[in-house]
Formats: sequence, C-alpha cells, structure tokens
Amino acid sequence: MRAEELLRTHTLWCGDVVLLRVQGELDLATAPLLNQAVTALLAGRPRTLCLDLADLVFCDRTGLLALSRLSARAHAARATVRLTGLHPHLHRTLTRYPHASPWDPDHTDTTRYRAAAHPRRSAIFHM
Repeated sequence: MRAEELLRTHTLWCGDVVLLRVQGELDLATAPLLNQAVTALLAGRPRTLCLDLADLVFCDRTGLLALSRLSARAHAARATVRLTGLHPHLHRTLTRYPHASPWDPDHTDTTRYRAAAHPRRSAIFHM
C-alpha cells in the first residue's frame, strides 16, 4: 500500500484555530505526510493546532517522534498544540514518560473535540 492510503488528514479552520484530523497509521512510511500537512497548516499561522487522533489506528516510535517534532515546530511558530481523541495506550505513553514527550497533560485528552466539525455536539474544547 502507498503511504497516502495508510494515512489521511482532514483540516478544518475556525478563525485562528485549526483542527487536523489524522486517520490511519503513523509510522516510518507515513510520518512525512503528517509533516507536510503540518507545514502547510503552520504557514497559515494558527494560534492553536488541535490534532484529533481518534482515528489513528497505529503509532510506532517513528510516529511518536513525528508528533514530538510537530510540537516543537508548532511552538517555534508560536502555536499552541492540543491533542484529542487519544487512544488510552497512546495517552499513557505520552503522559507516563514526560521526559520523552513534549505534551503537557493539560493539552491532551482522550475525548474527541468535534465541536468545530459538528457544531450541534457539545464540546470540551478549551483554548
């Protein structure tokens, strides 16, 4: 399978907040696709980049490294990064080893932030 078939991203802008929904597998083959998507989004200078990982079905060490680099790049661009829709295993990995993760536990959540994509649903979207 091609990388484009293994990882898909969908973007929704709402003012200076961008929601990037990531679907599929994040690994050695697909990390460059996430990098390209984030590069394009950061060019728009969002204040907040919200990554919805609810539909991420696989993430290996390379994927974790890609997320870490993404966070560093976003912070360098003065954007806040929030993670949502984390699978419990990924959430534990990101919060259990804070020295290996740039994620503040306050910026991660295992629920889905879908208010921007689905305005009729109630939201837990804090900015």
